Amino acid sequence: MQILSALTKKLLKKSLFIFPLLGLLSACGSDNDDIKPDPNTKVLHIDFNDSIAGWKTGFADYPAGEETFYELGSSHSNLPAALNTQRKGYKVTGNNHSDDLFMFVTKKVDGLEPNTRYDFRFKVTFGTNAQNNCVGIGGSPGNSVWIKVGATKTEPKAVDDGTGFLLLNWDKGNQAAGGSDAIIAGDFANSQECSTTDVVTTYLKKSVMTEKGAYSTITDDQGSLWLLVGTDSGFEGTTTIYYMDLEVVATKK
Repeated sequence: MQILSALTKKLLKKSLFIFPLLGLLSACGSDNDDIKPDPNTKVLHIDFNDSIAGWKTGFADYPAGEETFYELGSSHSNLPAALNTQRKGYKVTGNNHSDDLFMFVTKKVDGLEPNTRYDFRFKVTFGTNAQNNCVGIGGSPGNSVWIKVGATKTEPKAVDDGTGFLLLNWDKGNQAAGGSDAIIAGDFANSQECSTTDVVTTYLKKSVMTEKGAYSTITDDQGSLWLLVGTDSGFEGTTTIYYMDLEVVATKK
């Protein structure tokens, strides 16, 4: 009896680390509708504290050659003190002088079946210092900056439209509207309601998630795709986001 009791306790203790892995992403705005992976599902979890190796940063919807004026930049940086001084994140920043700046990070991933359609769900966790329901130049610093996600066979790049203006070679939609290649997961506003004395405040952690069935795409001949996470801004000011985690669930249709 003592041996059986000890074994039971050991198994129960181990199960505490197994069961939480089964539910990865939930429906937008809810933590209860968990996705439970099946044989047709692949799960990718990226912790940007570890590294940003293989990731590329891009910027679109601004005039070519104006990178300094737009204060564009990215780095693997320590998180702001309010988030966690012991961890790092993928920092991306820019000043939206065009009233339409798109900032994105992207990486090619493989391991899926070639030429196969998958349903994708995304969960993005990031740090934001933009309060909820604030008014800003051109739009709200939080509610007028939309988080977009997507995956296609084509590497996302900013290309000259022929007039010296750089546009994304994906259909990402524009600001509050998504496109065929990227959809809206949420906005940049954090949980703190707007203060008239402190519109931009300390950084808070936020997660946004896409809904089941909202996005699907087809892999290339090698079973690869380019992932994209970005911010589409209507706020004419500086947005600095710290990406902390990205979770992606791909289910074969």
